[in-house]
Amino acid sequence: MQKVRIIEAGNELGLGGTEYTIQLFSKYLNPDLFTVQVVGLHKGGERAELIRQLGITVHLLEGDYTRLGQLLDETDVIHWHGDGTMHPSLVTTLTAHRPKMIIQTNIFGSYDYSPFYNLIDYDLYVSQMILIRRMWYDRDLGIDFKAKRKVLPNPVDIQQIRKQLPSAAAIAAFKIKHQLRDAFIVGRVGRADDAKFDLITLDAFALFSAQHPKARFLLVGATTRMLRHARALGIYHKVIVCENTPDLHQLLIYYQSISIFLAASAMGESFGMVMAEAMAAGTPVITISTEDRDNAQVEVVDNEVTGLVVAPRADQLAAALHFLFENPQLRAGLSAASQEKSTVAYDAKKVAQSLSNLIFKHLAIPLHYPEGNLITDYSEQMVNDYHYRCTHLWEPSSPNPSK
Repeated sequence: MQKVRIIEAGNELGLGGTEYTIQLFSKYLNPDLFTVQVVGLHKGGERAELIRQLGITVHLLEGDYTRLGQLLDETDVIHWHGDGTMHPSLVTTLTAHRPKMIIQTNIFGSYDYSPFYNLIDYDLYVSQMILIRRMWYDRDLGIDFKAKRKVLPNPVDIQQIRKQLPSAAAIAAFKIKHQLRDAFIVGRVGRADDAKFDLITLDAFALFSAQHPKARFLLVGATTRMLRHARALGIYHKVIVCENTPDLHQLLIYYQSISIFLAASAMGESFGMVMAEAMAAGTPVITISTEDRDNAQVEVVDNEVTGLVVAPRADQLAAALHFLFENPQLRAGLSAASQEKSTVAYDAKKVAQSLSNLIFKHLAIPLHYPEGNLITDYSEQMVNDYHYRCTHLWEPSSPNPSK
């Protein structure tokens, strides 16, 4: 068969999660079946070179919609990654140079009330939570689009994570360097962005570490506000600050040095890539439910199976930390379950195969990946599952999750 020509595209190609998703789709779409090109519509960034190193052509257009139109004339599918809104010039270009298929990965669940939405064939949401919210927002407006709205989670590079898991010696060397050899390490990995870090994390750690003097907090991606809060709490000397990095091996050293990954975002999570990566590395996660904000973290973490989900209260988080500290065998069980879930639900190869199946079906190509079944449709079952996850939270009186 003739290869399907696909463009993976977004506004830029920096080091953010959206750009990383573009990189992973580009990497795992089967090169025997797809000719992949990547477009940074407005600017490039560090990710552009990483994608080129995969042998994939990258176009940095600097807002040149004429050039985008030329590329669209020579493609079958465009897979656009964005927040759900569209610049009018992009709508105009897609209308004039429409390929056979337009797919949008809708990162934040927005809906563009423009002619663009009638152009796209599929609107893919990265979590059930943001699809449910989008459907509820639009229900009163008489908008449905149920047929084109589906969930496909972000890909996690499970194969690469397995290849680059650090040795025990590398982890020991990291701990010695940072005087963590005998410490119980709670941690967080993420952007140095106050919107992505809820200070309740440090509040909870302060309560926990008051009872456990050898506890330390590994803070990867720190801001002035975070460090100022740590000083105010009197725990600054217990905080180990490290810079974030695109180096997966170094990130895995961080993840595997941490005994408990404490994930609480001030804005919530539309997916939760760092949590999924931590789970792939075998690190159990404690997170909070944030129903009034993005709340996909309650999907990524299966409460009392792969980690704990608690109410957004510092005392509850501290109690959860203490509970797992006191139960090392339970932490080991959560670790194993975390790795299994990340492989089953987020493996980049399976996510790319799921996207491939959607494309093959739409273009009437008689191909199918049996494992590519991670796309789900909106349903009452999805809504009920989300409600359950929001209300069934861990509490200090909860039964032992190892049951």
